[in-house]
Amino acid sequence: MANTILVTMRWTKVISLKVFTVLVFCGILAVNMLGSALAESAPNPSLIISQLKITSSNGQFVTLYNTTNTVLDMNKFQLAYFNSYDLGKATSSRLIALSGSLPPHSYYMLNDSSLNICYQITINSINLGFSSVAGMIQLVSLNQLSVGGSITPVAIDYASWSKTAVSGAQTLPASTNAFLLRQPLDTFGNPIVSLPGSGSWLQVQPDVNKPCQLVTNSSPSNIVNTGMNQLLPPSEPGVVFVNSQPDAVSSEPSIPVSDIGLKSPLISELLPNPSPNSVNASEEYIELYNPNDKPFDLSGFILQSGLSTVHKYSFTPGTVLAPNSFTAFYTDNTGLTLSNTNGVVKLFDPLGNSIYSTANYSSAKTGQAWALNNGVWAWTGEPTPGAANKIILPALVKTKALKSQAKKPSSSKQKTSKTSKKPKKAKKISMSNTASEPVKEHSLQAWALAIIICLALLYACYEYRTDISNKIYKLRQHFRNRQQLS
Repeated sequence: MANTILVTMRWTKVISLKVFTVLVFCGILAVNMLGSALAESAPNPSLIISQLKITSSNGQFVTLYNTTNTVLDMNKFQLAYFNSYDLGKATSSRLIALSGSLPPHSYYMLNDSSLNICYQITINSINLGFSSVAGMIQLVSLNQLSVGGSITPVAIDYASWSKTAVSGAQTLPASTNAFLLRQPLDTFGNPIVSLPGSGSWLQVQPDVNKPCQLVTNSSPSNIVNTGMNQLLPPSEPGVVFVNSQPDAVSSEPSIPVSDIGLKSPLISELLPNPSPNSVNASEEYIELYNPNDKPFDLSGFILQSGLSTVHKYSFTPGTVLAPNSFTAFYTDNTGLTLSNTNGVVKLFDPLGNSIYSTANYSSAKTGQAWALNNGVWAWTGEPTPGAANKIILPALVKTKALKSQAKKPSSSKQKTSKTSKKPKKAKKISMSNTASEPVKEHSLQAWALAIIICLALLYACYEYRTDISNKIYKLRQHFRNRQQLS
């Protein structure tokens, strides 16, 4: 009888253990299915990380892609950076604010040095300074349900990297010319991302003989199709609208079609404090340089002067910069006045993206021009409106330049326009950003796992209830004996 009871208890334990194993397996499967269901129901990210280049020096860039059919306000997005893919090991972080607007199915690039631009793209030059050993960036969307209400950051995409192969991070290419390209791609070469951080990354680099063509970073290399080209995906034919006011003009800003694919112009020289005795420079002017071999349409582009007090001038339709030329725009045409102390001049495209900015100057000397030369700004005693700059004085100041891809029409009167040698582009720097706390994420899997652990503990108590009862009985008997003795 006793043996039968023991055998029965053993079989009961075996069956109970198997049932418990099945319960745990079913719980884990349910958690995964729940996560998959939530993932499938979540909308695709509106803005994703498309390209990533991390180097130990200048040349870093991050390319973002608008996956929607609408214009995105980039002021509602931020890029959070951490100097490690492991948050527990990260020692620094910062938040990079974005600006401007991004057309549907278009690209937006953050870069910290001059680039060979071959495609239609919006560029925001900024000092990135990402770690080339390890790091992570997270794209955040800022949401506000009502005006004056709380602003909620939502992580919509992320990417992490490491110099060496590790789990959970992309390995950086060994070549300084190579970078990471998001996969998979659709038929037009644009990335497909359904979930934050999903997809894979392909190491690519510009072709040696055709810099505007990407090839795989392998042997033999293969041509990679990308959506970054001068031709946008096909769309339905437009509808012709008849305006009852034929003289009305659309107020929607846009980049001139003839500018797409061209390099943006730059500010090359200023004369804040002209000398009345000067023959060639007796009036304040701002000089622009067109680095392209084709004319550049300035229609709708904006010049802005001043730090504390800002003055703006929008170029009227038809204002064109001749190829590889310097053009001076004088105060009597633009109405812009330049401060003699603490001044700066900026150039914006029609969409409001900052294209270029001069270095700040503290005190303008009479008759001297603030001129760009080989990436630095300097005072020169020989102003050269409409011609190549000549630096006479040695006081050099590092440039602060912002650059973006050019795009649409505007015009203004210009006094002089001369063609000369092309100067080197200024080194690009941009806005500083403050550190920010990482975005918190909730996890349903963690709760489900905690419930499974609690069930396991309850089952263990049930399985060993006899042993626990015996221990409790012996303990109570021990206390009774002690009471009788006392």
